[in-house]
Amino acid sequence: MYTEMFEKTSSQMAQALNPVREAQGKVLDHFAKVADFQMEAMKHYSELSLGTLRAMAEIKDPQSLQAYVSKQTEVTKSLGEQLTTDINQLVKINRGFAEDMQKLTQKSVTTASEQAKQAAKEVTDQATNVATRTTTDDPASNASSSSGSAKKQRATSN
Repeated sequence: MYTEMFEKTSSQMAQALNPVREAQGKVLDHFAKVADFQMEAMKHYSELSLGTLRAMAEIKDPQSLQAYVSKQTEVTKSLGEQLTTDINQLVKINRGFAEDMQKLTQKSVTTASEQAKQAAKEVTDQATNVATRTTTDDPASNASSSSGSAKKQRATSN
């Protein structure tokens, strides 16, 4: 009896922890995506900064200064476009994570609701079985119901 209860409790605990495990997996995947995104962005912006510093170091005369300044307009435009792309990518990553967590939450609520209904049904069935056994197995109640039936039969025959 205790083994069955222990196994059932262990099974229920495993089922209860499954959504937590799934959520942890989703969080870790999200962190990995964000970290990869940040590493790529840092690499890109570092290369852009180093390129700008190298170009600045090569300024030696007014013509090279003019070339540097005109190129900075392109660099600034490229930087703005890259920032927009990066922000959109980060929003997409975060939106995907939020959707995954929402689906997981809905799944967990549905599963918990089904488990609660099943548990309630099991408790009701067990209570019904206990009540049925008590009524049929109790000699005192059988005797009293038998004597009650006998009394009813005598009363109706008189």
